[in-house]
Amino acid sequence: MNDKRSGSMSSRRMLMILGGFALALGIVLVGAGAGFGHRSVFWGGVCALLTGLFWLVCARRTREEPMRPAQRNYLREFLPAMAAYMVLLFVSQLLLRQLQAVPLRVLVVLLPIVPIVFVVRAMVRLVLASDELERRLQLEAISIASMSVGLLSFAAAFLRGAGLLPVDNALMLVLPALFAAYGIASWWVRRRFRGE
Repeated sequence: MNDKRSGSMSSRRMLMILGGFALALGIVLVGAGAGFGHRSVFWGGVCALLTGLFWLVCARRTREEPMRPAQRNYLREFLPAMAAYMVLLFVSQLLLRQLQAVPLRVLVVLLPIVPIVFVVRAMVRLVLASDELERRLQLEAISIASMSVGLLSFAAAFLRGAGLLPVDNALMLVLPALFAAYGIASWWVRRRFRGE
């Protein structure tokens, strides 16, 4: 059945949307980091920009094949959660400068984590809704991503200890880096599986 007639989204189009979204997120984070003087947010934005560019390049090299229903459900949960994250990140940074009470500051600082919980839930639901082959590919992608980010975090800790890394709070970058690495590893594992 033709992808356009069936109304389903293709893998290529999904990568284009995610790449564009990552670019938008990167621009927002770079602007917020530069505007509010948060180097960690700034460097997180740089990572999002690079990930978005990579995903757009991957989209050009990906086959035009329809997405499965589980993948479409994942996008329906992922994109609104990430949009909410961007909004709450801005709101929390604006409110934080005006609040003095510690309990309110804690609440405001942790506000952007709420939509990320929904992102993680969407990722888990995608894996649980997959068949055996898809789970195997997901496991490989998660393994590659977690080990890569673990090694990079380990190296970053040494660089930060030596005063060579300009990021104040590198821990803030671990989860976004893991999401980005997972997306890249997932694309690479699928291409390798197909022998492309």
